[in-house]
Amino acid sequence: MTLKKTITVNLSRFFRNHTYTSKHGLAKGLKRRGGLAFLPSFIPRSTEMLKEEIFIETLDLTGKTIYDIGGDQGIYTLFFARKVGEHGRVFTFEPNPVSHLHIETNVALNNFKHVNVRNVALGDKAGKLTFAFLPNDPGTGTADPLIIEQIRKMPGATVTEVNVDALDNLISTASLPKPDFAKIDVEGLELNVLRGMRATLEQARPQLFIEIHGADLEAKTKNIREVVSFLLELDYQIYHVESEQQISRTNMEFAREGHIYCT
Repeated sequence: MTLKKTITVNLSRFFRNHTYTSKHGLAKGLKRRGGLAFLPSFIPRSTEMLKEEIFIETLDLTGKTIYDIGGDQGIYTLFFARKVGEHGRVFTFEPNPVSHLHIETNVALNNFKHVNVRNVALGDKAGKLTFAFLPNDPGTGTADPLIIEQIRKMPGATVTEVNVDALDNLISTASLPKPDFAKIDVEGLELNVLRGMRATLEQARPQLFIEIHGADLEAKTKNIREVVSFLLELDYQIYHVESEQQISRTNMEFAREGHIYCT
Protein backbone atom coordinates (compact mmCIF):
# COMPACT_ATOMS: atom_id res chain seq x y z
CA MET A 1 0.00 0.00 0.00
CA THR A 2 1.39 3.41 -0.95
CA LEU A 3 1.97 6.15 1.64
CA LYS A 4 -0.83 8.27 0.10
CA LYS A 5 -3.21 5.30 0.26
CA THR A 6 -2.23 4.61 3.88
CA ILE A 7 -2.85 8.24 4.85
CA THR A 8 -6.21 8.21 3.07
CA VAL A 9 -7.33 5.00 4.80
CA ASN A 10 -6.24 6.23 8.24
CA LEU A 11 -7.97 9.59 7.78
CA SER A 12 -11.13 7.85 6.54
CA ARG A 13 -11.16 5.67 9.66
CA PHE A 14 -10.75 8.71 11.92
CA PHE A 15 -13.57 10.65 10.21
CA ARG A 16 -15.93 7.71 9.57
CA ASN A 17 -18.67 9.18 11.78
CA HIS A 18 -18.25 12.79 10.62
CA THR A 19 -21.29 14.16 8.75
CA TYR A 20 -20.70 16.99 6.29
CA THR A 21 -21.54 18.38 2.84
CA SER A 22 -19.24 17.21 0.04
CA LYS A 23 -17.10 19.99 -1.41
CA HIS A 24 -16.05 18.26 -4.63
CA GLY A 25 -16.56 15.24 -6.86
CA LEU A 26 -19.77 13.69 -8.14
CA ALA A 27 -21.49 14.12 -4.77
CA LYS A 28 -20.60 17.81 -4.43
CA GLY A 29 -23.26 19.61 -2.44
CA LEU A 30 -24.75 16.40 -1.01
CA LYS A 31 -24.58 15.22 2.61
CA ARG A 32 -22.26 12.37 3.53
CA ARG A 33 -21.02 10.54 6.59
CA GLY A 34 -17.46 9.29 6.36
CA GLY A 35 -14.98 9.74 3.53
CA LEU A 36 -12.81 12.79 2.96
CA ALA A 37 -14.75 14.95 0.52
CA PHE A 38 -14.88 17.82 3.05
CA LEU A 39 -11.08 18.20 3.24
CA PRO A 40 -8.99 20.64 1.17
CA SER A 41 -7.15 19.16 -1.80
CA PHE A 42 -3.76 18.90 -0.08
CA ILE A 43 -5.03 16.22 2.36
CA PRO A 44 -4.64 14.05 0.27
CA ARG A 45 -7.21 14.07 -2.60
CA SER A 46 -7.21 16.48 -5.53
CA THR A 47 -10.44 18.39 -6.06
CA GLU A 48 -10.09 17.88 -9.81
CA MET A 49 -12.67 15.49 -11.23
CA LEU A 50 -11.48 12.29 -12.85
CA LYS A 51 -12.04 11.75 -16.55
CA GLU A 52 -14.74 9.13 -15.97
CA GLU A 53 -16.53 11.52 -13.59
CA ILE A 54 -16.46 14.32 -16.15
CA PHE A 55 -17.79 11.92 -18.80
CA ILE A 56 -20.67 10.53 -16.77
CA GLU A 57 -21.74 14.02 -15.71
CA THR A 58 -22.43 14.83 -19.38
CA LEU A 59 -25.00 12.02 -19.77
CA ASP A 60 -28.70 12.84 -19.71
CA LEU A 61 -30.15 10.52 -17.06
CA THR A 62 -33.23 12.54 -16.15
CA GLY A 63 -36.18 10.31 -15.30
CA LYS A 64 -34.19 7.12 -15.97
CA THR A 65 -34.07 3.88 -13.98
CA ILE A 66 -30.46 3.40 -12.90
CA TYR A 67 -28.80 0.26 -11.55
CA ASP A 68 -25.65 0.92 -9.51
CA ILE A 69 -24.05 -2.53 -9.44
CA GLY A 70 -21.24 -2.51 -6.90
CA GLY A 71 -22.21 0.53 -4.84
CA ASP A 72 -18.99 0.75 -2.78
CA GLN A 73 -19.34 3.87 -0.58
CA GLY A 74 -22.34 5.19 -2.50
CA ILE A 75 -20.81 8.17 -4.30
CA TYR A 76 -22.36 7.12 -7.60
CA THR A 77 -25.63 6.23 -5.88
CA LEU A 78 -25.92 9.77 -4.51
CA PHE A 79 -24.91 11.23 -7.87
CA PHE A 80 -27.47 9.13 -9.74
CA ALA A 81 -30.20 9.95 -7.21
CA ARG A 82 -29.75 13.66 -7.88
CA LYS A 83 -29.17 13.22 -11.62
CA VAL A 84 -32.37 11.25 -12.37
CA GLY A 85 -34.59 13.68 -10.51
CA GLU A 86 -37.82 12.95 -8.70
CA HIS A 87 -39.26 10.91 -11.57
CA GLY A 88 -36.27 8.57 -11.85
CA ARG A 89 -35.29 5.58 -9.73
CA VAL A 90 -31.98 4.18 -8.47
CA PHE A 91 -31.35 0.57 -7.43
CA THR A 92 -28.00 -0.11 -5.76
CA PHE A 93 -26.52 -3.59 -5.23
CA GLU A 94 -23.70 -3.86 -2.68
CA PRO A 95 -22.75 -7.16 -0.96
CA ASN A 96 -20.28 -5.71 1.54
CA PRO A 97 -22.30 -5.29 4.79
CA VAL A 98 -20.14 -2.33 5.89
CA SER A 99 -20.54 -0.51 2.59
CA HIS A 100 -24.24 -1.36 2.36
CA LEU A 101 -24.93 0.30 5.71
CA HIS A 102 -22.82 3.30 4.70
CA ILE A 103 -24.82 3.80 1.49
CA GLU A 104 -28.15 3.52 3.32
CA THR A 105 -26.98 6.12 5.84
CA ASN A 106 -25.97 8.59 3.14
CA VAL A 107 -29.16 8.04 1.15
CA ALA A 108 -31.18 8.80 4.30
CA LEU A 109 -29.11 11.91 5.06
CA ASN A 110 -30.15 13.33 1.69
CA ASN A 111 -33.78 12.22 2.06
CA PHE A 112 -33.70 10.37 -1.27
CA LYS A 113 -36.95 8.40 -1.40
CA HIS A 114 -36.41 7.04 -4.92
CA VAL A 115 -33.33 4.94 -4.03
CA ASN A 116 -33.45 1.23 -3.16
CA VAL A 117 -30.27 -0.30 -1.67
CA ARG A 118 -29.90 -4.09 -1.64
CA ASN A 119 -27.31 -6.07 0.31
CA VAL A 120 -26.62 -8.65 -2.41
CA ALA A 121 -23.97 -9.34 -5.03
CA LEU A 122 -24.89 -9.80 -8.67
CA GLY A 123 -23.48 -12.65 -10.72
CA ASP A 124 -24.46 -15.30 -13.25
CA LYS A 125 -26.62 -17.40 -10.87
CA ALA A 126 -28.16 -17.48 -7.41
CA GLY A 127 -26.11 -18.81 -4.50
CA LYS A 128 -23.29 -17.79 -2.17
CA LEU A 129 -19.91 -16.20 -2.84
CA THR A 130 -16.74 -15.90 -0.78
CA PHE A 131 -16.10 -12.19 -0.33
CA ALA A 132 -13.01 -10.43 1.07
CA PHE A 133 -12.39 -6.84 2.10
CA LEU A 134 -10.41 -4.63 4.47
CA PRO A 135 -12.68 -3.14 7.18
CA ASN A 136 -10.79 0.17 7.10
CA ASP A 137 -10.96 0.27 3.31
CA PRO A 138 -14.21 -1.49 2.31
CA GLY A 139 -13.81 -0.35 -1.29
CA THR A 140 -11.35 -3.23 -1.66
CA GLY A 141 -14.23 -5.72 -1.40
CA THR A 142 -14.23 -8.45 -4.03
CA ALA A 143 -15.40 -11.97 -4.83
CA ASP A 144 -12.73 -12.47 -7.51
CA PRO A 145 -10.65 -15.48 -6.30
CA LEU A 146 -7.32 -14.01 -7.49
CA ILE A 147 -7.90 -10.65 -5.83
CA ILE A 148 -9.15 -12.39 -2.68
CA GLU A 149 -5.79 -14.11 -2.37
CA GLN A 150 -4.08 -10.70 -2.53
CA ILE A 151 -6.37 -9.26 0.15
CA ARG A 152 -5.93 -12.28 2.46
CA LYS A 153 -2.25 -11.32 2.82
CA MET A 154 -3.08 -7.83 4.12
CA PRO A 155 -3.41 -6.99 7.85
CA GLY A 156 -7.01 -7.01 9.05
CA ALA A 157 -8.42 -8.80 5.99
CA THR A 158 -11.98 -10.02 6.48
CA VAL A 159 -13.34 -12.97 4.53
CA THR A 160 -17.05 -13.70 4.64
CA GLU A 161 -19.86 -15.26 2.63
CA VAL A 162 -22.40 -13.12 0.76
CA ASN A 163 -25.59 -13.77 -1.15
CA VAL A 164 -25.45 -13.55 -4.94
CA ASP A 165 -28.15 -13.61 -7.61
CA ALA A 166 -28.48 -13.01 -11.33
CA LEU A 167 -30.10 -9.73 -12.29
CA ASP A 168 -32.42 -11.50 -14.74
CA ASN A 169 -33.71 -13.58 -11.80
CA LEU A 170 -34.28 -10.51 -9.62
CA ILE A 171 -36.13 -8.67 -12.36
CA SER A 172 -38.43 -11.63 -12.97
CA THR A 173 -38.99 -12.70 -9.36
CA ALA A 174 -38.75 -9.44 -7.39
CA SER A 175 -40.67 -7.34 -9.92
CA LEU A 176 -37.80 -4.89 -10.39
CA PRO A 177 -38.13 -2.48 -13.32
CA LYS A 178 -35.77 -2.98 -16.23
CA PRO A 179 -32.84 -0.53 -16.20
CA ASP A 180 -32.21 2.27 -18.67
CA PHE A 181 -28.61 2.55 -17.47
CA ALA A 182 -26.31 0.31 -15.41
CA LYS A 183 -23.00 1.20 -13.82
CA ILE A 184 -20.95 -1.94 -13.07
CA ASP A 185 -17.97 -1.84 -10.70
CA VAL A 186 -17.51 -5.33 -9.25
CA GLU A 187 -13.76 -5.82 -8.85
CA GLY A 188 -13.13 -8.53 -11.44
CA LEU A 189 -16.53 -10.23 -11.83
CA GLU A 190 -17.79 -8.01 -14.65
CA LEU A 191 -18.38 -10.90 -17.05
CA ASN A 192 -20.37 -12.86 -14.44
CA VAL A 193 -22.67 -9.89 -13.89
CA LEU A 194 -23.20 -9.44 -17.64
CA ARG A 195 -23.97 -13.12 -18.13
CA GLY A 196 -26.54 -12.93 -15.34
CA MET A 197 -28.31 -10.04 -17.07
CA ARG A 198 -28.17 -11.30 -20.65
CA ALA A 199 -31.96 -11.36 -21.11
CA THR A 200 -32.15 -7.81 -19.74
CA LEU A 201 -29.45 -6.66 -22.16
CA GLU A 202 -31.24 -8.28 -25.09
CA GLN A 203 -34.68 -6.93 -24.21
CA ALA A 204 -34.15 -3.58 -22.47
CA ARG A 205 -30.86 -2.54 -24.13
CA PRO A 206 -29.65 -0.42 -21.19
CA GLN A 207 -26.62 1.81 -21.53
CA LEU A 208 -23.65 0.40 -19.59
CA PHE A 209 -20.78 2.09 -17.77
CA ILE A 210 -18.26 -0.55 -16.69
CA GLU A 211 -14.97 -0.31 -14.78
CA ILE A 212 -12.52 -3.07 -15.74
CA HIS A 213 -10.66 -4.88 -12.95
CA GLY A 214 -8.27 -7.78 -12.48
CA ALA A 215 -5.64 -9.06 -10.06
CA ASP A 216 -2.84 -8.19 -12.48
CA LEU A 217 -2.28 -7.09 -16.07
CA GLU A 218 -2.82 -10.61 -17.42
CA ALA A 219 -6.14 -10.92 -15.58
CA LYS A 220 -7.28 -7.48 -16.79
CA THR A 221 -6.38 -8.38 -20.38
CA LYS A 222 -8.35 -11.62 -20.17
CA ASN A 223 -11.25 -9.78 -18.55
CA ILE A 224 -11.55 -7.05 -21.18
CA ARG A 225 -11.31 -9.58 -24.03
CA GLU A 226 -14.18 -11.61 -22.59
CA VAL A 227 -16.32 -8.57 -21.72
CA VAL A 228 -15.87 -6.94 -25.13
CA SER A 229 -16.53 -10.19 -26.99
CA PHE A 230 -19.71 -10.76 -24.96
CA LEU A 231 -21.02 -7.25 -25.61
CA LEU A 232 -20.13 -7.23 -29.31
CA GLU A 233 -22.08 -10.47 -29.67
CA LEU A 234 -25.09 -8.53 -28.36
CA ASP A 235 -24.47 -5.71 -30.89
CA TYR A 236 -23.32 -3.13 -28.34
CA GLN A 237 -21.10 -0.24 -29.41
CA ILE A 238 -18.17 0.16 -26.98
CA TYR A 239 -16.31 3.37 -26.19
CA HIS A 240 -13.23 3.55 -23.94
CA VAL A 241 -13.60 6.66 -21.80
CA GLU A 242 -9.94 7.24 -20.91
CA SER A 243 -8.47 6.86 -24.44
CA GLU A 244 -11.60 8.18 -26.22
CA GLN A 245 -11.51 5.27 -28.67
CA GLN A 246 -14.21 3.08 -30.14
CA ILE A 247 -13.36 -0.49 -29.12
CA SER A 248 -13.51 -3.49 -31.43
CA ARG A 249 -12.01 -6.97 -31.46
CA THR A 250 -8.79 -5.56 -32.93
CA ASN A 251 -8.02 -2.95 -30.26
CA MET A 252 -9.83 -4.22 -27.16
CA GLU A 253 -6.66 -4.29 -25.04
CA PHE A 254 -6.66 -0.48 -24.96
CA ALA A 255 -9.64 -0.76 -22.60
CA ARG A 256 -8.11 -3.12 -20.02
CA GLU A 257 -7.48 -0.12 -17.76
CA GLY A 258 -10.30 2.27 -16.98
CA HIS A 259 -13.92 2.44 -18.05
CA ILE A 260 -16.04 1.49 -21.04
CA TYR A 261 -19.34 3.07 -22.05
CA CYS A 262 -21.60 0.78 -24.05
CA THR A 263 -24.74 1.58 -26.05
